[in-house]
Amino acid sequence: MVSAFNLAFLTKKAVYFALTSCYSLNGIWRRLSMESTSDLRYQTFPLAGIEFYPEENVVSSEEMRRPHYHEMYEIYYLISGERNYLIGNKTYKITPGDLVFIRPYEIHRATNTSVLYHERIVVHFSKEFLGENGAWVDDEHSPFATHTSVIALPLTVQKRVEELLYRINSEYRKKEKGFDTLIKAALIELLVTSLRLNRDTMNKSSHYVTPMHQKISSMIRYINENYESPLTLASLAKQFHISPFYLSRLFKKTTGFTFVEYLSTVRIKAAQKLLRETKWKVSFIAEKIGFQDLAHFGKLFKKTSNYTPLQYRKMCKK
Repeated sequence: MVSAFNLAFLTKKAVYFALTSCYSLNGIWRRLSMESTSDLRYQTFPLAGIEFYPEENVVSSEEMRRPHYHEMYEIYYLISGERNYLIGNKTYKITPGDLVFIRPYEIHRATNTSVLYHERIVVHFSKEFLGENGAWVDDEHSPFATHTSVIALPLTVQKRVEELLYRINSEYRKKEKGFDTLIKAALIELLVTSLRLNRDTMNKSSHYVTPMHQKISSMIRYINENYESPLTLASLAKQFHISPFYLSRLFKKTTGFTFVEYLSTVRIKAAQKLLRETKWKVSFIAEKIGFQDLAHFGKLFKKTSNYTPLQYRKMCKK
């Protein structure tokens, strides 16, 4: 796997800049991405440099419009503004100074609130990038290990975390001798700082979940535990004693997904796991995860993954 580290510094102002740069330590390749309000577009550039791409003026902040999960760890820091964030089985309102942790293959999506603009820093990385220090990701107090999705940083810690993130950004842009070592050092300090905070706050109740978020989180948990069954909007509404119309509006407002979009995302993610880890036939996998129509499963799988099920299985075995 050549993609080891990915840094995005995103600012939503009158002009929007986005930098997402991936590279392998052996210098094989790099990629730069520009994120728009519609989707994510990737372009490949020579090894020589990193470039910023200004986007035309925008009025509202961007949303993740497609089901989103990936094989790398993600740390997301909100500098200003406000976001609703679906992470795994829960929904959160993210405010400045919040540090977000997303594990590999965890479904997540950020959506708009009434606050139109926001600034954030996003870091993607693999344990391989950290070498032997990748063990910090699995430490018993690591937010990734304890499934702690959000930590509200004390003001005294915010300054240091921002310094570390800006150092990572600066080192990557300048690429002076030893830049990869300093990036690793800053990332390791960020991980250790996070796990210490997580250790000290693990027994405290979260202030992120409102009653509305709590209700939707219960529904999301139910979907993840029962996606193999023939779930429908009506059956979910009946389960939670709520009208289908109100459930549909509430679910979309809180998560950014429609019910059907989220259920399909959960099922396709489960199918990908079975394709990677078993030798079961595609038809059996489709039926097992809740699809009755094999053709519909194949079409949805390709739309989500950009591969047919058989192509995906073959790619994962390389």
